[in-house]
Amino acid sequence: MQKTYFHDRKHTSEKKVHKKTIPVQYIDQKRIVDINKLLNRVKIDKKNETKRQIVFYSSVILALTLFSTFIVVIK
Repeated sequence: MQKTYFHDRKHTSEKKVHKKTIPVQYIDQKRIVDINKLLNRVKIDKKNETKRQIVFYSSVILALTLFSTFIVVIK
């Protein structure tokens, strides 16, 4: 059986080199989280999202209006 393959312009062989991984130890650290900061961030994100939606819908309406007036002027 073939030991190497050529697929999608990539050369692949069946021989795989396994490297030893070093075990990582995670230390659990307690974090102090201020709920007011999180809630304020959510409020600000909502406001920014509504602003983006208003700008998007306004630009769509403006584009449709300009396109329709352009068509009316051509006729």
